[in-house]
Amino acid sequence: MNQNQERMMGNKGFRTFWLSHTATQFGSQVAFLGLPLVASLTLSATPMEMGILGALEYAPFLFIGLFAGVWVDRFPRRPQLILSNVGRALLLALIPIASFAGVLSMGWLYIIAFLTGIGTVFFDIAYQSYLPALVNKEQLVKGNSLLEGSRSAAQMSGPGLAGAIVQFTAAPVAMLTTSLAFLISAFSLLFIKRDEEVSSSPGAKRGLWEDIREGLRLSFSEPLLFGVIRCSGIFNFSWSVMFSVYVLYAIEELQLSSGWLGFVYGGMGVGFFLGASLVHKAIRKFGMGPVVVGSAAIAACGGPFAPLAVGSDGMTALILSVGQFFFGLGISMWSISTLSLRQTIVPAHLQGRVNATVRFVSWGAYPLGSLVGGYLGNAFGMRIALIAGAVGLAVSVSTLLFTPFLRRKEKSVQELEKGNFKGIG
Repeated sequence: MNQNQERMMGNKGFRTFWLSHTATQFGSQVAFLGLPLVASLTLSATPMEMGILGALEYAPFLFIGLFAGVWVDRFPRRPQLILSNVGRALLLALIPIASFAGVLSMGWLYIIAFLTGIGTVFFDIAYQSYLPALVNKEQLVKGNSLLEGSRSAAQMSGPGLAGAIVQFTAAPVAMLTTSLAFLISAFSLLFIKRDEEVSSSPGAKRGLWEDIREGLRLSFSEPLLFGVIRCSGIFNFSWSVMFSVYVLYAIEELQLSSGWLGFVYGGMGVGFFLGASLVHKAIRKFGMGPVVVGSAAIAACGGPFAPLAVGSDGMTALILSVGQFFFGLGISMWSISTLSLRQTIVPAHLQGRVNATVRFVSWGAYPLGSLVGGYLGNAFGMRIALIAGAVGLAVSVSTLLFTPFLRRKEKSVQELEKGNFKGIG
């Protein structure tokens, strides 16, 4: 353990935040598989209904993402994290209650998914903007690696747990696990005592739209930030085209059980863990820019496995799991490197708005991709939707060839801070 890591692990605020993040990721990963299983197994959803469900879950990033960024910058972030997770816990607990009462329907699932998505918007933007208040800049890559490690552990165990719960009880019961995890996360955040800096009092702020424009201007004028946004938008759109029908395809066409599906998603967790472990060394060896490009290419390699999966249940699950492994490995390294880049070169008072802009485009692409994937699955078959998504992933990587990333070889936060970045003061 190096000196920076020792200081970070001695930081009680970071340790508590890490625990909260771990609980949140665990709950999120259970819901990641559990919610589609509720729709497909309990409510017999069609491909189009699955697409609509995925679209509504991420639609709030399109509708309120930019406004949430201003809110996150104007007010302390820890209370927003707490309220977001309490709200999501209560909403998801309604799913098993409605199921036991015999009133659960796709309509109710749509409403809960959309409202839960609102909580996700605020939590995701606030948590990314909150970390720089807890650790020094030279600790950001390592801090993000530890947080991503928690995500990978949750990814390895969460879907498997969701699959096991569904296999032996019922799909809605898995949502109780998610609710409990969100409540644990919110409760642990109460113990962080470190003060946050708010740039000025809310009443002294400029107009809402002027604040939004400032975040947009910086995000789209700096070539590296714009390169990340463009690639993420196309990648996530294509990913969502695939995953709007992925669970239904695995269950109906490949005839996999929920238990096998949990194993498949566990492959992504292994990739996440390995990526979080390797990214710091990769940046030190190759530089930030090449790691960003390479991680996107690795993630895109996971695309072709799903439409090509054939054989026995075990063989099919293994092929799908390998694809998930590449997704996890690449996405983990991409998330850590690009988030550390933003947290380093973007001024503190703009963190929320820049993170919101990235999420507005990248996660706002999810609902659009889900609708397209649902349509393609209904009209041409789910395998065609998977192939179309895989092609889109390759296109997203090619956009990075038109950015300065391959020429940027900074191998530390200190070098990044000394870099000559247009529009960042």
